[in-house]
Amino acid sequence: MIVKLKGFIEDWFEDFVDLDVKGVVYRVFVPKKNIKENFEKGSLATFFIFEILKESERLFFGFSNKNDRELFSDLLKVQGVGGKMALNIMSSLDSEVIQESIIEKNQEVFSSVSGVGGKLAVRIVNELCEKLKNKEKNSKVISNYSKTIFNDLVSCLSNLGYSQNICEKTAFEVISKHKKMNLEQLIPIALNYLSRPNLSKNE
Repeated sequence: MIVKLKGFIEDWFEDFVDLDVKGVVYRVFVPKKNIKENFEKGSLATFFIFEILKESERLFFGFSNKNDRELFSDLLKVQGVGGKMALNIMSSLDSEVIQESIIEKNQEVFSSVSGVGGKLAVRIVNELCEKLKNKEKNSKVISNYSKTIFNDLVSCLSNLGYSQNICEKTAFEVISKHKKMNLEQLIPIALNYLSRPNLSKNE
């Protein structure tokens, strides 16, 4: 799975760029507002990639930061939202507006996006509201804590085969209870948490 690409812009179009990575050219779909603001032919660019595999094609969606990629992933979890629709939403609205509108259940914001009907707008806010509220709450846990240690802990746990979701949940829980510990001290505590018999690696 490709999670990050760094290369030179060979060409760009309305909603995608062709990225030359050491002689291999990848077509990366990106939010339209990013193309208008940031890209020039021959310029160096880095994308955090969300890859979608289909029977007949591989699609790469690229974002300027991990938070936008995660938001894209969240939108895909909503019934009726595919890659192109999620990208359309992120092309039309700033990430902060999307998150605030979901948390505040402001479905009208999504109804204003071309292609998003009233029913889909309701599903977006209803299905993602609690998820984003929990993320907002969890982010405050590490606001005064080293994000490097948090990311390193998530990476260590992920290398053991656990899903990104369960790794982040575990890291949040462990850090919130042991805020003064360093990474070496946190790892065995997290492993003990993950060793619970009813915990699935794919939870």
